[in-house]
Amino acid sequence: MSSPIRRKRGTPTVGVQVDIAPDVKALIDDYMRAADVPQWAIIEAAIRAGMPGPDGIPENWDLPTPQRLDLDTSAGGEPMRRAG
Repeated sequence: MSSPIRRKRGTPTVGVQVDIAPDVKALIDDYMRAADVPQWAIIEAAIRAGMPGPDGIPENWDLPTPQRLDLDTSAGGEPMRRAG
């Protein structure tokens, strides 16, 4: 998408490559078209809109729970993954 919105020359940036769900990409595309802005502007606005809660994670974000590796091998078994 070609957009008249550009960053100021010399603005520091970092590259990010992620795999996202198709419905999320479709939303990003819809927002880009509606606002006539590039993808980076949508992503930055979405991240900056999050208001961190007491745990530092934006409230109302539905984040997956990371799995922990149980390293207790005292029973002679292999380490196993446990949710939560």
